[in-house]
Amino acid sequence: MPAQNLAVPHTEFVARSNRHGEVIQGLSQVEARLQKLLAELVMLRLFDEFQEAISGVALRLACGTPYVDGTAPALLTAPARSTPGARHLYETFGRPRPVKLRWSKTTFINDATKYVLDSSNAFSAVCSANALTISEMQAIRNRVAHSNVKSRAAFSLVVQRRYGATLNHVSPGMLLISTRFSPTLLEEYLGACRTIMKGCAKA
Repeated sequence: MPAQNLAVPHTEFVARSNRHGEVIQGLSQVEARLQKLLAELVMLRLFDEFQEAISGVALRLACGTPYVDGTAPALLTAPARSTPGARHLYETFGRPRPVKLRWSKTTFINDATKYVLDSSNAFSAVCSANALTISEMQAIRNRVAHSNVKSRAAFSLVVQRRYGATLNHVSPGMLLISTRFSPTLLEEYLGACRTIMKGCAKA
């Protein structure tokens, strides 16, 4: 089995998130309309990179790769020999037919890994503990990327949860940088992604 390193997806994500942090810090220097647009673009990139990093950690764990602190993952089957093999294992092991792996919600993450990773793993526990935050980020990301009935409805629930009321005029960009929240939600989500990734990798 080739050597794997769980620090890789974590370190790469931290580096990318730092760049997003720099953009966020500079938002106050541009006009309000552009602030909202840039905030939406940062959220889009941040969550896509978060999903990629979560996938990277999960695939390495299925190979038996130790957590960054040296702890061995608890597997429900023999470890895969490579990350492509790990992906195939997640897609097929214990399933009547292959499934498409999704990493954008805790329910999807748990379903993708449930036959390979024991639920006692730190990876699973951290994702489950942060289910609401991950769900909110997905809803905002999807509202930016798609303007359909489903994405609008999911985003409306986030607005209602955060403002305590249904406000149809609130856009994703407006929500992300609103000074009603301190720190802003964009800053909160950036910090949450870093914390979740650190916990998932036990870094």
